[in-house]
Amino acid sequence: MRSTAAKTESTAGIAPKASSSELERSYHLLRISCWGVALTLGALDAWAARFTMFPDGVAYLDVGDAFWRGDWHNAISAYWSPLYPWTLGFFLKIFKPSSYWEYPLVHLVNFLFYVAALACFEFFLREFIEHTRPGIADVDREIALPEWAWYVAGYSAFVVSALFLITVRFPSGDMAVEGVIFVASALILKIRGGKATSRMFTVLGLVLGIGYLAKAVMFLMSAPFLVVAAAANWRVTGDPKSALRMAGISALFFAFAASPFVLSLSREKGRPTFGDSGKINYAMSVNKVQFFIPEGTSAKHPVRRLAALPRAFEYATPVGGTYPLWFDPSYWHEGIEPHFSLAQQLRMLGLSALTCAWISFNIFLGLVMSTAIFVLYLVAPGIWRCLILARQRWELWIPAVAGIGLYFLVVIEPRYVAALFCLLWLVGLSGVRLPAGTSSRRLIAGIVIALAGTTSLISLWQSSRAARGVEMGEKHIATPICWRLADALRSFGLQPGDKIAVVATWLVPDQEASYVARLARVRIVAEARPEEFWGADDSTRLKFASEVAQAGAGAILAYQPPRSPPGWERLAGSDYYVFRTRPPANGPATVQSK
Repeated sequence: MRSTAAKTESTAGIAPKASSSELERSYHLLRISCWGVALTLGALDAWAARFTMFPDGVAYLDVGDAFWRGDWHNAISAYWSPLYPWTLGFFLKIFKPSSYWEYPLVHLVNFLFYVAALACFEFFLREFIEHTRPGIADVDREIALPEWAWYVAGYSAFVVSALFLITVRFPSGDMAVEGVIFVASALILKIRGGKATSRMFTVLGLVLGIGYLAKAVMFLMSAPFLVVAAAANWRVTGDPKSALRMAGISALFFAFAASPFVLSLSREKGRPTFGDSGKINYAMSVNKVQFFIPEGTSAKHPVRRLAALPRAFEYATPVGGTYPLWFDPSYWHEGIEPHFSLAQQLRMLGLSALTCAWISFNIFLGLVMSTAIFVLYLVAPGIWRCLILARQRWELWIPAVAGIGLYFLVVIEPRYVAALFCLLWLVGLSGVRLPAGTSSRRLIAGIVIALAGTTSLISLWQSSRAARGVEMGEKHIATPICWRLADALRSFGLQPGDKIAVVATWLVPDQEASYVARLARVRIVAEARPEEFWGADDSTRLKFASEVAQAGAGAILAYQPPRSPPGWERLAGSDYYVFRTRPPANGPATVQSK
């Protein structure tokens, strides 16, 4: 009986877990090697992009600061989930970095989230491999991926999802969500394996609740995980009442973890809500409402227009933050309700489908994983058999497909669905069955090794581009220009807490006015579009300067004016210029050193 079981496991593609101490040591060394490569690639990516920043990161930093100084009104955000910004705020409070080191510290935190996600993936992968061991019907004629291949391919899939789709250079809570999804999936695998205890369901509920604190969408995405966990328990025990009771335990502890923030947020907004990010993103992505300056008769808090120029705006009050329009989008979007339009929804569904295809077939995203699966399926005796075997991992692909489907309706970005695609890639690999023989083993080995090598090379290449400052067109981002500009603003006479206006077009990588303002601890309270501002005559520009001065702005910061206009001072030899709207209150500030 024992030899038959061993034969079944071996021919299924994975040797018995404790077949020999030598085999165990080799797998242990393999896991250590995979960890070493994954950590090295993540560290290089974080270091290469240590001075980069994005508008989301500025908002996260502001929210984190508000939390740790006890400013609950600004710390409780209906748009920005709390876990990531509050963690950033903790590290800033502990280390108190200078403006030179603030953005590198953000990327250090991102890397720590990456390490935590890697640990969560290890927990999931070992459970996944344990559940991939059972034999197949025709054991003498077919083989699957051997255990060593699962480790190599699995960690390759993780690197693709974490470093290609999410990246550690973009400040967001998506890496935390990835870790939560891996832990939740591992717990469901344990439940399906017959380890359905009340403690297991308690932990599942708490983990999903933490996921909600990392990103509001997990409030909805937790439902398919709980349903699948209940179904897995029902299938094992055959007792539907027990399955419902256990699912109820998970739901209760999910509510325990999520309710403090939900109640605080609902009290802050004066209405029941678990977050406004979903409806705001729907309005922006599907209904095409403008991101930063939403317009419409239904807006309760329209952004105030200035008279000098057609598209000049002022927003000094009542919202705080470095850039108030993005610090609390829920305030400026209040009253703008998303509405269903068949044409707009169909358009978004089409864009979502194209984005999923782009994720799957872009060489810098998921092409390496998709190619490996397609090649193995194509050389298999029967593609449909592979698909049927993969479909048996329903406890993994159902939540993944449900989560992608939820994003499908609103908007899909690679970082949103990274963990879900990782699960689907592993599910796809679990269906691989090739004819038993040396040639099949060599083919599997060649594809898996090529997968790992290609993934590592692409990651190194992308880190190299980020280090040279050419990633996403950011030609000068590899140098700490934001710190130098913030230092120049201080020497210009601006003090922390002062207000400025900007002449800039947002969401253009070369224009990082809000990143500079964050480091200088000044607030942007008004803006004008470059083409209108520089196309106007001197009297119009002076009128704009007068209006922003009345709003409290002591200076105007502009990027790359078409000429060197009189009265403007160039900052630190860069393409940024500053214009004083009123004399400095306290004179030039002391320059902050590294």
